[in-house]
Amino acid sequence: MVGLKSLSTVLLCGTAFFSFTGERCQSVVIPYTSVKSGDAEVLYGGYGSDLAYDAADSTYWLLTDRGPNVDGPTKESKVFLNPGFNPHIGVFKLQGDSLVRVRTVRLCEADGTPFTGLPERIGDGTTGEFAFDMSGHSLDGNRRGIDPEGLALDTDGTFWVSDEYGPYLMHFSKDGRLLRKLSPLNGGLPGRYAQRCPNRGLEGLCMRKSTGAIYGMLQSPLQGSKERVLPLFEMDRSGQVRDFDYPLSEEAQGVSAICALGDSSLLVLERDGKFPKDGKGFKRIFKVDIPACGAGLLKKRLVVDVLAACPGYDYDKIEGMAVVEDSVICISNDDDFGVTTENQRVVTKLKPDGTPDHSTLTFIPVANL
Repeated sequence: MVGLKSLSTVLLCGTAFFSFTGERCQSVVIPYTSVKSGDAEVLYGGYGSDLAYDAADSTYWLLTDRGPNVDGPTKESKVFLNPGFNPHIGVFKLQGDSLVRVRTVRLCEADGTPFTGLPERIGDGTTGEFAFDMSGHSLDGNRRGIDPEGLALDTDGTFWVSDEYGPYLMHFSKDGRLLRKLSPLNGGLPGRYAQRCPNRGLEGLCMRKSTGAIYGMLQSPLQGSKERVLPLFEMDRSGQVRDFDYPLSEEAQGVSAICALGDSSLLVLERDGKFPKDGKGFKRIFKVDIPACGAGLLKKRLVVDVLAACPGYDYDKIEGMAVVEDSVICISNDDDFGVTTENQRVVTKLKPDGTPDHSTLTFIPVANL
């Protein structure tokens, strides 16, 4: 594992400063608004599904997923607390030791119609889920939605989002309108990606700014696969694709985020889906080198064990990752909008210490990235 260091420097964010002096890791709460829903408090934003850092203006781009939802009475059912929720990006800046949202980018169809987060029962990209509202009414037939899980900023101000339903790779304009959508069903992505497990689709996404190459990785192995390997693609500016396999650790539930590092490497975030217990769990960041030519199985090495690097870290779902100022890894966790189910009731999602779960940015200083 690469050695950690306590930073005595600061991150410059406009005219504000965020200091790392005295601690290995430092966290800041991602702002939210609490809205009462039954016995629970729904936390909007819901940011943390992925994270991108724009060094040009020191902004943090934080992605929501499909909106507040909980498990329904059957395995395939989901209850959507806000069926009209529009997946979007919150763009934040650090001011002092707080995050401040400077704008919102809403994800829309090409004609400007806002996407929802609702799954489709039939057709391309179906996950087999039955969607209901809080009153038990079926949401089948409502306008189809997206489940965004990955975010990559392009050099021209546009951006890319990975949609877990398809899986789809979606290119958006600066103002959030859909420009094009690539999938294994239209030839834009390798055909085998259509064999993704439901709700375990295209998760990790990033762009290498020096070349414009986009990288995307599935969260879990393909359906029916007996090997713990995840498909990972590289797509260059011309649309040419190379396809790789990434070896998944036995302890990991899957991969939640990737980010480009240097000219030929990627950082890969593997995690379990549980809250740490007594500081134990599996939330680790690995490094892989992408060969200049060819494809095949990649080799990885450990960079950071998050739970060892950040004593007391107590969140379950790390889902976003970015590199800031060359020597700091920033991670975001997904709080599921602060809700879960208990005995088929919507309740507040609590951490093991009994406090509500909420999304944060955590900064991990790392030497020799």
